[in-house]
Amino acid sequence: MPILPFELIEDILCRLPVKSLKRFRAVAKSCCFLIDSKNFTKLHLQQSLVTNSNRHLILGGHGLYNVDLDLLDNAHVIKPPFYYKSFDGICNSCNGIVLVMSEPPGLWNPFSREYKILPNCSDQRPTPLESYSKTVHGFGYDSRNDDYKVVRVVEFRHILSNIWLSSETMIYSLKANSWRRIEDFPYRLPLLRGNWGVHVNGSLHTVVEKPDDMGAPRIMAFSLQTEKHYEVMIPRGSQIRGYDVSTHMIEGCLCLVCTNRSGVVIWIMKEYGVEESWIMLLSVSRSTLEYNHFVKPLAYSRDGDKVLLNCDEKRLVWYDLRTEAVDNVSVDGLPFVFYAEVCVESLVSLNGRDEVKKQRQEKKEGKTAQV
Repeated sequence: MPILPFELIEDILCRLPVKSLKRFRAVAKSCCFLIDSKNFTKLHLQQSLVTNSNRHLILGGHGLYNVDLDLLDNAHVIKPPFYYKSFDGICNSCNGIVLVMSEPPGLWNPFSREYKILPNCSDQRPTPLESYSKTVHGFGYDSRNDDYKVVRVVEFRHILSNIWLSSETMIYSLKANSWRRIEDFPYRLPLLRGNWGVHVNGSLHTVVEKPDDMGAPRIMAFSLQTEKHYEVMIPRGSQIRGYDVSTHMIEGCLCLVCTNRSGVVIWIMKEYGVEESWIMLLSVSRSTLEYNHFVKPLAYSRDGDKVLLNCDEKRLVWYDLRTEAVDNVSVDGLPFVFYAEVCVESLVSLNGRDEVKKQRQEKKEGKTAQV
């Protein structure tokens, strides 16, 4: 039997889903060594991102579900191997890693089943008098330092007026496995579920209001590399006054979603940081899309002619960018209310080899105890 060249074997394997790769690890030591290598992990992830393959929807709300994005046929219940809040579930995903809102939060790769419980992060500042606190989390990747980071912002607001008073910010590094205090955020963050999940180009993004411009919104970003704040310019000529404005991400590009009683307009930044690269992705009337208040772009179809939208956290619809037709997506087992995050399969590891072996051993012992 002829032996295939190593480069050809690597090229074949990097196109497979994680489940198949986990099986191939048992075929031979050479396969195990290849699949476990950092170079192959990066190659496999890059292949999936470039070809838009091995994509899933992770649904949160009342429990966690997984839907194959290429099939959109069934919603399968998934459970992290540790305790988590069943209502909120997850924050966001990055390179196949999901931030699970457990107590304390945990990082989880639902495809390799590896996880990392974050160390406790206690509040260092007492809550001011006549105020209450809200906690917001964000998660992303620092490519410069090859590190995954979690940002935790505790905001303090007046108990009666709800006016923002101050904040306290901590950042977690997976490499260092520790939290540290950084400069506090100078602006108020939206408090939708306490999740801050718009991670694009190594930065976390949100829409804030300009206090000196009668509430005009602007896009602010926090770089996970430099740990500095900066502003991203909104689309030139866009009419966003009178709209509810929010940031989202679709296949690596920053999106600006503007909704009101008349309809929804979605802008997309094709080249990050270039103001002139903003283009209008779609503009749809409320009656056509049949939504009440919430629209979130999730992904393009394989041919790029359609965009998948989450409407009111109750429906998935395909919107045809050419014909402007709207098709409801029927997924068996879909919960009544849900929010969705696109997650790509990856082999990204959250632990060192010793920790991974420990988790596998605990899993084996758990199965033995059940017999």
